[in-house]
Amino acid sequence: MARIKRGQVWVANLDPGFESEIRKKRPVLIISNDTINAYWPKVIAVPITTKVFYPGVEKVSIGKEAGVKVDSELLATEIRSIDKKRLVKKAGKITKEKLFEVEAALRAVLGIEEIN
Repeated sequence: MARIKRGQVWVANLDPGFESEIRKKRPVLIISNDTINAYWPKVIAVPITTKVFYPGVEKVSIGKEAGVKVDSELLATEIRSIDKKRLVKKAGKITKEKLFEVEAALRAVLGIEEIN
C-alpha cells in the first residue's frame, strides 16, 4: 500500500455501516497526523459525499482538483477512525489552504476553540 499522509484523499470501503452511519465505497480525507498514519493500523478520516442530507451540517466543499469525480462536500460531523484495510486506492490530495478550512470545520464540530 502507498504511504498514507494527512491531507490525502483515498477511496475507502465504508461498508458495512450501521443505521445512520455513512457507508459504501466513497472518497475520504485523511486527517490523522503522519506519525499515526505510519505506525497505527488505522487512520482518522472524514467521508466525502455529493449528497448532504441535513441542513446546517458542518461541511467543506471539495473540488475535482482533490481527486474526486465530481465537486463534493466533506462532512465534518462524520469523523471516524477506519482500518487501513478499508482504503482501496489513493485518489488525490487537498491544498494546505483547504486543509485549514477542514481543520476549522472540525474544531466547530468538536467544540475546540482556536488557540491564537
